This record gives sequence, structure tokens and C-alpha cells, in this order.
Amino acid sequence: MEFRGKRHSNVTPSAELTISAASAKDFPLSALPEIALVGRSNVGKSSLINALVKQKIARTSAAPGKTRLANFYLIEKSFYLVDLPGYGYARGGVESAEAFEGLTTQYFDPARQEGRRLTGVFHLVDARHPSLDSDTAAHEWLSRTSVAIALVATKVDKLTQSEQNRNLKLLSAAYDTLILPASVPGNIGLDEIWKVIRRWTNLQAINAC
Repeated sequence: MEFRGKRHSNVTPSAELTISAASAKDFPLSALPEIALVGRSNVGKSSLINALVKQKIARTSAAPGKTRLANFYLIEKSFYLVDLPGYGYARGGVESAEAFEGLTTQYFDPARQEGRRLTGVFHLVDARHPSLDSDTAAHEWLSRTSVAIALVATKVDKLTQSEQNRNLKLLSAAYDTLILPASVPGNIGLDEIWKVIRRWTNLQAINAC
């Protein structure tokens, strides 16, 4: 598989952080489409959000475990991108890790979805490490939620072309879902991600790519 990504357009969607939810009672009940971003800590969820909207609205950090809440970003006043806490690491030890997992479980709990519309999940995986058990386990868990899933292979810019080809083949063999290679520094692959967003949200008016 050879990746030849297109560069993102210059269109800048409106975007704002509206809610940082610590528990299910804080989730917005607006019935707007929600697209969640799930992945290991420091995989690049916040950076991807910033790249998609061409604004620095999501806080990023070189240290893992930065996101402790479910952050709801309202895009074009039409749908939410939801940055969920990362798995695999949490500052604060086991108790913090369990709290993070609990929040994600609440987010996908069918009993807590009245008044909400979960339309898709981007599962972010570091393209340099395509075979981690934590990613496999997370994907199997997400698959049981019955929400549409696409896998975003982040940080492909840190691989040579031959490494990209090899690792993307490994991901394609391991995950029976759409694979979207991406590079935030190069704005590569973002157009394809926007196409998926528009398909999941049924929004034709957003000219984001």
C-alpha cells in the first residue's frame, strides 16, 4: 500500500470548545452528531483536531495523559468532535486510569445516549507501532459499540516510504475497517478524514476539503 495523501485546503471551519465533561451528566443533549476521537495517550488526538479546523483550540502536550475530560468541540455549529481521555497511560496512577476508562465507558453507554447522536469514531493508532495489544483491545471494545469506526494512522511523516507501506499493510491486515493515514505537520490525509466526517454527519454544506 503506497500512501499518496493530499494536502488540506485553506478553508477554516468555525470551531469552539463548548464543554469539558467530567461525567455523563455533563454530556450535551443537543442531538447534534458526535464524532469521538479515541486512542492511546500522546497518539495525537488534540493535534489532529487542531489540524482539521486549522486553529489551536485543543490543548496539546508532549507528556502523555494530558486530556482528563471528554472535551466537546462544536464545529460549524453543526456537529461535535469529542476528544476522549487516552488509554494506556494516566498521570495519577491506577485510580486515574480507572477514572479515564470509566468516562469513556459512560460516553458509549447506550443507556446514556438519549438526546445524543453518536455517528462515528476515529480510532487513532501511531503508525510507527501498528501491533500494540492496547490498540487491538481498544478496537475490539469499540467494535462492540455498533458505532461506525475508521482507523487513523497518525505520524506517518516519521516513517520512510517503505516503512509506511509495510506498517499500513500490517494495519490493514489487523483491522477490518477503513484505514486513514495522516500527518499533522504536513497536513496530509486530512482531506480524506473530512470526507468521512461529512459522510457520518450527512452535512453537505461544509466545504472543508
